Amino acid sequence: MADKEKTPKPKGGCINRFAVLFLLTMMLGLAAALFQISQPQDLSDIEGRGPGAVGKPSRDLKAVMANALKGGYKLTLTEEEINLYLRDTLKMRQAGLLESQVTLDDVAIRLEGDHAEIIMIRTIAGQPFTVSMYVTIFQGETPKGTIETEVARHGGPYHELVKHPLVGGRFGKLPVPQGFMHLVMPAYTKLATVYRDAEATKPVKELDFIEEMARFSIIDGKLVLDPNPNVRQVPLPGTI
Repeated sequence: MADKEKTPKPKGGCINRFAVLFLLTMMLGLAAALFQISQPQDLSDIEGRGPGAVGKPSRDLKAVMANALKGGYKLTLTEEEINLYLRDTLKMRQAGLLESQVTLDDVAIRLEGDHAEIIMIRTIAGQPFTVSMYVTIFQGETPKGTIETEVARHGGPYHELVKHPLVGGRFGKLPVPQGFMHLVMPAYTKLATVYRDAEATKPVKELDFIEEMARFSIIDGKLVLDPNPNVRQVPLPGTI
């Protein structure tokens, strides 16, 4: 009789505890992500900006690229040269409904390995905030010997064993998937228009000159531009 009078254990107790634990984990993960987003990334490693760049003159990159294209010689641009040029040529202004609360303070380029990170530095309600987008250049030779170039807006996978999703950039210190970059693409598109003239029949602005190059790539943290097409060496008859 004593056994029959025992109160039965409520069903679903383990499932309820698991659901609470799952929700708690999600909330903690979201809080950690928001904290990482609110923290601006460290920019002290970028050359060509900050106190060390004060007083340094910038190179006229538009003229340099025009001369390289005209003369047919390879040109290598460093991270420092690009950032000094941005400092002296880019006028910062935040437009739109948040203009009174948000200021665009700086734009910086970090060149690492085979990709670039384009970073926008803003102040929102008095607090610094950074957002960045990765750009990777892929080039390959076609069977006809010509070069095909693809500019991809990502920095590769999160891990070599995990191919998807690809890392699109960073919001603050937090690396975000490529799909999140749609939220900030209008700002980057507007930035590109400062250095590109899509209606020009010949290169007149900086990005026009880069895109006019037969080959351009990021190698060992440097932007390498080559106006010479990849011409195959064809053996003369009778030499094989």
